[in-house]
This record gives sequence, C-alpha cells and structure tokens, in this order.
Amino acid sequence: MAAEYEAGLVSGFAAEAVDVVVVGAGPAGMSAATRAASAGLSVVLLDEQDAVGGQIYRAIGRADGRRKEILGPDYAAGAAVADAFARSGARHVAHASVWQVTRERSVHCLKDGKVGSFDARRVILATGALERPFPIPGWTLPGVLTAGAAQILLKSAGEVPTEPPVLAGCGPLLYLLGWQYVRAGVPIRALVDTTRHEDRWRAKKHLLSALRAWPFLSKGLKLIRTLRDAGVLGPGKGELALCARGNVQPQS
Repeated sequence: MAAEYEAGLVSGFAAEAVDVVVVGAGPAGMSAATRAASAGLSVVLLDEQDAVGGQIYRAIGRADGRRKEILGPDYAAGAAVADAFARSGARHVAHASVWQVTRERSVHCLKDGKVGSFDARRVILATGALERPFPIPGWTLPGVLTAGAAQILLKSAGEVPTEPPVLAGCGPLLYLLGWQYVRAGVPIRALVDTTRHEDRWRAKKHLLSALRAWPFLSKGLKLIRTLRDAGVLGPGKGELALCARGNVQPQS
C-alpha cells in the first residue's frame, strides 16, 4: 500500500536517498510512480494537495457515484489509476511544495513549514498544465471565476452555480464544463466562444491531422450535441455583445 510519508517531515529531516522522486500526483505522476515501483525501485511522490489526482482527477478518492456520473467516464477512470498507485508501494508525501531541484538531482521540498530533501537517482516532473486566463473588465468581481476554478469547486465539493451562468472563452475546457453543468442540472444562460472566424479558417489546414485523432473529435462532438440538445447552443444562442461599460448583454 502507498503510505503517507510523515516520518521526520514535521521537524525537518536529513536528505534521504531514493531511486525515483516524482513531482506531481496527477494522472502522469501517479502512473509514473506506479510503473517505477512495479520495477522494484524506491519511489517518493511529492504533491501540494492533500490527496492524489491532480486537477484532472481531483478528489477522485472521495467522489461518489453521482459525482462521477456528472463529471463523466474520463474522470471516473481516474479511480483505477489512483487504486493502482495505492497498491504500488510508492510513498506519497502530501502537502509538499517542491522549491528546488539541483543538478545533482537533490529534490528540496517544504511541508508544514519545515524543509527536507531527497537525493534521487532519477527525477520525474509531472507538474501538469497551468490555466492562463487573460484579464478583462470585471474579471475580479464576485461571481466571476475561471473555468478551472469552477471545475475545482465541482470536483472537490460538488458546488455548482445557483443561477444560470454565462460561460465565455475558448478551448475545449469551456465546452466540457458546460457539458458537466448540463449533466448536473444547471441551466446555462449562454456559452460564448471567443475564437475568431479567421482563427477557425487558419486551423482548417490541420484538418487531416485532426482526423487521425478521431476518438477525441468524437468526444468533442458528443459534448456539443449535449449542449445543443439542452438549448445552450444553436440559432440565436451564445451571441452576446460587450457594451462600453464591460457589461454583457444579449444582442437584439
């Protein structure tokens, strides 16, 4: 069983030699740690959160059946990844912030205000992706948050908006969040895709390459179909105009 590695961390500890240190307990980090441990290596997995899962599989260990149903099969699949890691024998250090990795592969971390380090033969960085929102007028107002933050609330606490939200931006995460809100019974006022028409046109040259990834395209089409069936997308939907004061109003 994977164990929370607490010994010595509260009061600080001397450097410990291990075969592999993995930084980040998301899907890639868990899989890498599991694979390395299965090869008989000593493995330590460091992560800032209180449980494994990362952003993609956040709170997968305590998600009930209803939440897994809302978030979809891709999220629910994380339970098997987390279970495999728990059985691997790798050590999980939660609430650990890595602040330095030296050329000699000494990994320094901070936990509960105390520092410690691991001397590793190999270091695997699996720190995941970073959401990069761009500022717009009103983006710091109460009730305005990024799609990533909205997913954190949904995954970790099952929290959803109490009033119909407006989803604005570009990229697949916006549509995934809308799809999950629909499955959670949340009515969506509008989904505003800010991708410009000229950007869509330029992307057409990649169409043949995209078709090779048809399973992902199929998933995207299913998301869009669900949103259309729920009345979120379609003629006259998602067409909003920004007025001079930065308020969002439907076009006439």
